[in-house]
Amino acid sequence: MKSNHSDSNVKVQGLNDMAIARLTICDWQGVNKRDTEVDDPAWSDVESAIRALNNRNLNDVYLQPDRTDSETYLCVGGGAGRYIASGAVNNAAFPTLVDPLRSREPKVILMVGGQPGDYPSNWVVDLQSALRAAKSFYDAGGFSSDVNWVSV
Repeated sequence: MKSNHSDSNVKVQGLNDMAIARLTICDWQGVNKRDTEVDDPAWSDVESAIRALNNRNLNDVYLQPDRTDSETYLCVGGGAGRYIASGAVNNAAFPTLVDPLRSREPKVILMVGGQPGDYPSNWVVDLQSALRAAKSFYDAGGFSSDVNWVSV
């Protein structure tokens, strides 16, 4: 499995033959969060969770290739037409979907992880781009080179 991070490719050992082991859907009520975990989710579960993101209480979902490894995951956050797709590989590399045709400015405020954050404009993508990135991660069991992942 290769992960496209700027100019280097990172081999993610142990993920080559794995599907997504866990989908976590976060529901934020103020500072409190209720997680719904789906083990061995079907793609339709993942797609529905991403489509349900509303940039309010439902503002982040996580895909984990290995349910025992919390340091490798993809997060799709935001919602209501504006999304980010970012994650981690062994908590050492942090691939983020970037639109190379857009500028970093102006910053865009999105709710992710239960709180507002300022994100570069080229990190914010539409629903179809977020779904394509998630499907790629889902199919590969990790970050593959068919998506414009940039390590941030």
